[in-house]
Amino acid sequence: MNIIRKFLTEHYYKVRIIVTFCAVTIFLVILMTWAGYVFVKEMYLADISEKVISVSKLTAGNINKEYLNLFEIGPPTKTTQNYFEEIFNRYKKVYPHLHVFIFDKNFEILFHSEQQRSTGLIEPGLQINQKEIFELNDGNSNASLPFKGEDDKWYLWGFNRLNNNYWLGIKESAAQLEKIDELAVKFLFIGAAGIFAAIVLSLIIAKSISRPVDLLASYSSQIGKGNFQIKAPEEMKGEFENLTKAMEKMKNDLSDNQKEKEKMLAQIAHEIRNPLGGIELLAGLTKEDLQRHQINASYVEKIIYEINGLKKLITAFLEFSKPVPANPQVCNLKLLVEEALENFDGTIKSKVIGTVKEIKQEKVFFDSGHLKQILTNILANSVDAVENEGTISISSHSEKGSWKILITDNGPGIPAESMNSVFNPFFTTKKDGTGLGLAVCKKLCAENKSTIEIESKNGSGTTLIISGADANEIR
Repeated sequence: MNIIRKFLTEHYYKVRIIVTFCAVTIFLVILMTWAGYVFVKEMYLADISEKVISVSKLTAGNINKEYLNLFEIGPPTKTTQNYFEEIFNRYKKVYPHLHVFIFDKNFEILFHSEQQRSTGLIEPGLQINQKEIFELNDGNSNASLPFKGEDDKWYLWGFNRLNNNYWLGIKESAAQLEKIDELAVKFLFIGAAGIFAAIVLSLIIAKSISRPVDLLASYSSQIGKGNFQIKAPEEMKGEFENLTKAMEKMKNDLSDNQKEKEKMLAQIAHEIRNPLGGIELLAGLTKEDLQRHQINASYVEKIIYEINGLKKLITAFLEFSKPVPANPQVCNLKLLVEEALENFDGTIKSKVIGTVKEIKQEKVFFDSGHLKQILTNILANSVDAVENEGTISISSHSEKGSWKILITDNGPGIPAESMNSVFNPFFTTKKDGTGLGLAVCKKLCAENKSTIEIESKNGSGTTLIISGADANEIR
């Protein structure tokens, strides 16, 4: 049972496809086989019933009713026999298997088209249809349901009421019913073949669907193991092609992310190794001084300086690495700009930096803490970049359901070869920078479904552009 359960679990959709397809096919095959059999049988019975009714009416119409009165006197004379024989033989020539006879209300046969059949006998088969026989009006005809005779063959009765006492009976062979039954057996074999074909076809269809799934499962498993060199399955069609493209994009994104992490770790190792080398050297010199009983305070100060640099780097990295889920709301940009600028009051005054504020769009949809951090990081770069008596301008405006914040400085700008790296972690052009300021800005913008871009030319200043959607557009 466990093996079966495991198989059904692993091949859930394949089994469902096969079972569903086979069930529908079996139902349709049985339905069509039965419908075909019933249709052919009903058509045949309707045709033969119409024939016996038609023959009974034609035969009855040619009978002189005065000859019927002779049956009241006694057994038919030779003349009476010849008369009925002549009439019955007209139709016997056309329908050789037709038996025509006259019977009374006691179901006693008074005259039969077959000479070898004795008259005066009661036909028990007629009694089964006595209700239909007695309900007939004079001149009307009817046909019975098919029945099996003493020879185990199929027959059909036809009746016509000649008068109040006598009826014309017709017994027609319905041998074709046996062939129809044989045809039904053939239909069953055809249906069985159809079911077998359906099972085979369902297996092929299930395999054609499950094979791409298996290939994609194997492909995703390799990606999960870190194999980013594996090629995507080929010859995928339709929805599977779209899924393959999505998985290929996911693989490339993961690969890029992995490379970025490796690069980041290498950069961290480099940033930490350099101060450690200096600390090691200074510690060695300090040890020598101690051995000579001479103390050089500058060595210790440099060690402390390098340690503080490491602490700053590690703190910045931890800040960058920890999750920063956003809680966006409508916040006052003008107030946040003022608070961010307050952090640099001393430097702005000492360098006589001019600040220009054109806040046309005061309300923006953003996490206020995140936006303040972004403004602070950008302004820190701008304040550091501009020369004495430089200028920093901060502006905002709205345009078609969105808003933009622009922070521009007239500093030396960024070299063209560095433009693609400014948002990468640990990339910096400053001597004592961590290289995480703009990387944090980009991360916080992404958390708030916003974007950040940079425009700069070497020697022409730099502009940072933050773009986001209005609250109504996001919701």
